[in-house]
Amino acid sequence: MSEGAIILLLGASGAGGRYLLDRTAGQRVRVIAVSRREPARAFPHVTWLQHDLERGPADVRAGTLVSFGPLAHALSQVEQGTGLGRVIALSSASTMFKKQSSDRAERRQMDALARCEQALADACRERDIIMTLLKPTMIYGGGDDANVSRLKGLVSRLAYVPVAGRGLRAPVHADDLARLAVECVISGPKSAGTWLLAGGETLTYPDMLSRVAASEGRNIRLLRLPASIMKAGIRAAHLTGRLKDITPAMIERQAMDLVVDDTPAREQLGWNPRPFRP
Repeated sequence: MSEGAIILLLGASGAGGRYLLDRTAGQRVRVIAVSRREPARAFPHVTWLQHDLERGPADVRAGTLVSFGPLAHALSQVEQGTGLGRVIALSSASTMFKKQSSDRAERRQMDALARCEQALADACRERDIIMTLLKPTMIYGGGDDANVSRLKGLVSRLAYVPVAGRGLRAPVHADDLARLAVECVISGPKSAGTWLLAGGETLTYPDMLSRVAASEGRNIRLLRLPASIMKAGIRAAHLTGRLKDITPAMIERQAMDLVVDDTPAREQLGWNPRPFRP
């Protein structure tokens, strides 16, 4: 089998990586899947490499890199120079939404991600590697995401859920990203570039909460509160060691529209994501 038929997959144990392994089964392709953890299941077309990418890139030669993990790992893999001809990497549309966040740590994180995107594009250009960068809005699915899974935990504990805004959301399912990544591998140079991706349905933040609750068999009541009161409550909770995973900046974003125009991806890549079904 030629190197072009071998995919090096980073982030293989995450939701997107697991869905990609399912979607590449039976497609006459070999996948070398890199993960720190042992695989949950075996695939005939997959060779697992247990390796911590924080310690450096994987010593693997492959024609195509698909990265569903941290973008810095994809950059390290490209810079190693292992005969890559294609790179399909996952980033985030949050670089647009959080670059002026009131949270200094979030601003630093988004600045670092934007710089990593540029460094990856430069490294691919210098090596004549065709790069596809996918930038979706909120990702869900697979049971281990940091967005909808957090909301499921919230609505399962509360009968009244406080809400500070009606900003728009267009969540993207991880399996739709895996499907698109496979299609980009097949389409080759046609998919080169940076692509903003939204889900198949746009809904308000309160409607998204209600949809999440319904998926858990819950009928919640939404309690509209000023953002200032909710942020004060979050800060008070932090003083007692509670709700550390929720920040005041998250409360502010409830009133923001976190959506993108993905018309180019729909017209040129055939991007056709599913409606929001948590």
